[in-house]
Amino acid sequence: MRLTTVYMIAWLLFCCAVPLQAQEDDTANVLTAAEEAYRIGRIEEARDMLENKVQNLESTLRLRGYRLLSLCCLALDQPQQARSYVELMLGEDPYYTPTVDYPPRFMDMVDEIKRGITATITTASSQAESLSEVPVPTTLITEEMIRNCGGTNLQEVLAAYVPGMHIIDSNSDINIALRGIYSNGQEKILILLNGHRLNSYTTNVAAPDFSISMEKIRQIEVLRGPASSIYGGVALTAVVNIITKQGGDVDGLKVKAGVGNHGQMRGDLLFGKRYFDVDLLVWGSAYKNDGDSRVLSKRDDGVNIPGREVVVGRVGDNPSYDFGLKLNWRGLQVLFNTHFSQVVPPLGASTLAVAYDHSKYRTYKGYFPSFATSSQHLDLNYTRQLGKLNLIGRLTYDQSDITRYQVIHDFPMRQLSHLFPIDSAYSYIFTEWGGLSRYINAQEKDVGARIKGDYTYANSGAHKGAVTFGAAWNRFQLHDFCYQYGYGFTETLPEHTWLRERAKGHEISADAFVQLKHKWRSLILNAGLRYDYKRRVDAANLDVLSPRVALILSRPKWNMRLSYSKSFVDAPYLYRVLNQFDEMQAAETGGKETEDTEAETLSPERVHSWQLSFGGTEWVKGLNFELNAFYNHAVDLIVTQAYDYANGGENKTAGLELMASYRNRKLSVDFNLSWIRTFKSNLVKASGEEGGAFSALFDNTLVDANNNTPAIMSNAVVAWQVAKPLKLSAHLLFEGRQTSYNIEALKLINSYNVMEQFVAAQRRGDEDEMMGLMFDFMNILEHVMSHDEMPARLICNVGAEYQLGRHLTLGLNVRNLFNTSYDRSGMSTKLIPQRGRWWMLTAAWQF
Repeated sequence: MRLTTVYMIAWLLFCCAVPLQAQEDDTANVLTAAEEAYRIGRIEEARDMLENKVQNLESTLRLRGYRLLSLCCLALDQPQQARSYVELMLGEDPYYTPTVDYPPRFMDMVDEIKRGITATITTASSQAESLSEVPVPTTLITEEMIRNCGGTNLQEVLAAYVPGMHIIDSNSDINIALRGIYSNGQEKILILLNGHRLNSYTTNVAAPDFSISMEKIRQIEVLRGPASSIYGGVALTAVVNIITKQGGDVDGLKVKAGVGNHGQMRGDLLFGKRYFDVDLLVWGSAYKNDGDSRVLSKRDDGVNIPGREVVVGRVGDNPSYDFGLKLNWRGLQVLFNTHFSQVVPPLGASTLAVAYDHSKYRTYKGYFPSFATSSQHLDLNYTRQLGKLNLIGRLTYDQSDITRYQVIHDFPMRQLSHLFPIDSAYSYIFTEWGGLSRYINAQEKDVGARIKGDYTYANSGAHKGAVTFGAAWNRFQLHDFCYQYGYGFTETLPEHTWLRERAKGHEISADAFVQLKHKWRSLILNAGLRYDYKRRVDAANLDVLSPRVALILSRPKWNMRLSYSKSFVDAPYLYRVLNQFDEMQAAETGGKETEDTEAETLSPERVHSWQLSFGGTEWVKGLNFELNAFYNHAVDLIVTQAYDYANGGENKTAGLELMASYRNRKLSVDFNLSWIRTFKSNLVKASGEEGGAFSALFDNTLVDANNNTPAIMSNAVVAWQVAKPLKLSAHLLFEGRQTSYNIEALKLINSYNVMEQFVAAQRRGDEDEMMGLMFDFMNILEHVMSHDEMPARLICNVGAEYQLGRHLTLGLNVRNLFNTSYDRSGMSTKLIPQRGRWWMLTAAWQF
């Protein structure tokens, strides 16, 4: 969807929404009059005016009404009545925090009651439950916490608050990992918007980038651990569910603008209104920057120029945006969202990770080299209560346009023909031409239907529970595809029509799940099972069972849980298509028959996880904590070797996670600490049927250590309400020393050459030559895996908010305050310099 079309849609939505803002209920006038009476000291009059009418107010006004009634009762020395009104107020908004201009007795009462209320989430068991009853460790991130950490996108917010979750840089999309498991893109964590899947069906990716507006979010619920028993594929290591605000939460129009260094510009619009049974939320967000020039790490791998400058953090030539609306009317909810993101990789193709001249390359569909995604999501669901049975029906529609335009190398390099198989007629481009690139574009559509039910029961006073069940059907279609190689910066090879036609296709998937949550006094059993079926385009149909079982002991001051779960993510459609093409091209390049050439079928990736958690509530006033131990065993992880993909990865990891929070009237502290130890990690798998002992050596190339994952990492987010208008915050991130294990591309090429010579000598029966080649190969293999060290670092981010009157808020956010230079790495890529000091000034106006 073009940006101008998006602007037109946003303008029409805004024009439709504004009339609702002008509509006010007569009861609002009563509230205004009562507030004025309270202000001039007519306390009893204010109480009497509201006491019997507060229930008739709409949601946001009810909060104001309950607050005013509680203040009146405190002024009349009626603490019990005041407490009851505060509880009703927090029922409207559990996260309400009074400002310092309210009476201290009122602020203390709110804090006391909030500490006794456990936040409710719906993601863990697909039903409302408290954090002390969830079957797997869960992190809840509130709107206030998002502001406190100063996160500019979803990636930064998750990394600040979720133990075990850390930023990974795979030199493509904005990416994040959990407990050391990650890929080239964010394809192992399911990201939802109000329960609607955002992950692409072609790539499995939903990048936590600037295409997700932070202003619309009320809270983020993060399940730390496999969740396929409810959510099926993609929920391999975690689920992130973004819960938007209600229109009544906003109650008007909020406009926010920001400007910063490195060409940063940001704009946000949020409109919300509730009128009787209609609740409307409309949002819009746009962000752009020019990137940060950093110096490439001092290394000479035969490909890069040491000390060359690269641009990091650049979001692209077009701004990232996020527009949408959510409309609730009684049991009906409509959600529409369109968003776009573009990321310019600082280095070229990940296998080589070379610096390149971005401006020399031609454009495809207006894009210079970059990773870009444009998506639209439509969700229609209806909820109906039938006695003890709650039913939800949902229809979904998604479409995406995905571009992966990647530079290979600026200069000619003969060896690259081994990494990127091309028709033999065009192999000269590697030796005679520079400016090599690869362009992929995929366009997908998906329609789906789902039904879910919750039935609650109670056998006796001590036994109660709920049975949750559901079923779904989806049809995914890749209706257009393009794959081209470029050379000479501006020229392109003819597109391979075989691949375009072979890539097009559709897949049908269906699933059904059931879950039992039974509570006997303080003991809870939560068990679930899901069956997934997919009719794959490659005829390798998918049949998967995903179980989960948890025992939870929930007490007023503490809780404990033990859980086991198994999850999977199917191999991305794009990987399977490219494997077929690359196998065919490799066969053709080697002079073999090309008809009916098939790649090795990719299987789903799987994770088994055991977790044991202990949490404490209010052992010290305002303090809550959770300690979690986990063990993960991942198998069939997809790894990249040169140009193809294979189920060669395995990962065995154990760790400890501590999460703690402290709250009082002026101070909030959120802290997390993680220790992660990888016992086994396999990064390489040989391809091809020949090679004998060489293939076995590749198959058993183990790292047996953390890869791009610090053993120790910690976050502390502190917010201090200095005075009524001023709030200061700081985020401290510590990451211990890391090692990046990756394959040296040129040495891998040399190993292929030696393997080919060995096979030829084997056919001739020349044992002396075979022995010499064996030694040569083993020497190459010993050094084919690089070990790049990244020292420990402490990154400091700071922020400030200043309230001017009732409507205007000024803000300052500084990332990497001390301009620390450091690197990160990821799947199949070298060290990548990270952003230095970035700052942004913002101004927000609430109408």
